[in-house]
Amino acid sequence: MLNRFLLVLLLTCQLICLGLLWISCFPGLILSSLFMILAIVYVCAILFVVLLIIGIVVIVRLRNREKFLPAHLAHQTKRDRRKLLLTFAITIGLTAILLKTNLPQTVTFALSRPAFEAVIADADKLKSICNSKPTEQQLGFYKVIECDRDSRGGIYFSTGQYGFLFDSFYFGFVYQPNPYGSQHFGTKVYEYPIIGDWHEFKAGNSF
Repeated sequence: MLNRFLLVLLLTCQLICLGLLWISCFPGLILSSLFMILAIVYVCAILFVVLLIIGIVVIVRLRNREKFLPAHLAHQTKRDRRKLLLTFAITIGLTAILLKTNLPQTVTFALSRPAFEAVIADADKLKSICNSKPTEQQLGFYKVIECDRDSRGGIYFSTGQYGFLFDSFYFGFVYQPNPYGSQHFGTKVYEYPIIGDWHEFKAGNSF
């Protein structure tokens, strides 16, 4: 019974971790979905506390019962429990490493990169996309909602936008960015290398 309870907790943890990794593939999605994420975290926290209380009660009762189990069954139960706890720790640790290194987004963009570069190689299509507001262009896994070719250098593809009060924040990818940022998306631009000449960008006026 205890092992089943731990298995349910492990599967729940793995689903949450997979969700976080998927969200991390898309620039700004965490911020733009902040309310929904906070609501999910709040509900999960309540469920976790309830399950923890139930688990403590179950653990106490089963520990007492395990004293009367045959030695080989008790040993097998403890070994299975250790495996579940080890898998739980590995899941949390691996998720933290992947989020820290931004590997999910790097891989996802690498798969979408040919679609972005095909647009850059086609001057007419690039001009059409960058002059269209909003753009709504699907490139690989990403939907580009706005595009801008900065006169100082850099082609910006915004894949997400988050508005708060009078401020708007943009997220996406930029090809060969200039050192001064974007005149269109905001005075404060933060860029993070992804692959080759491509960077992730976050832009706005109030970062």
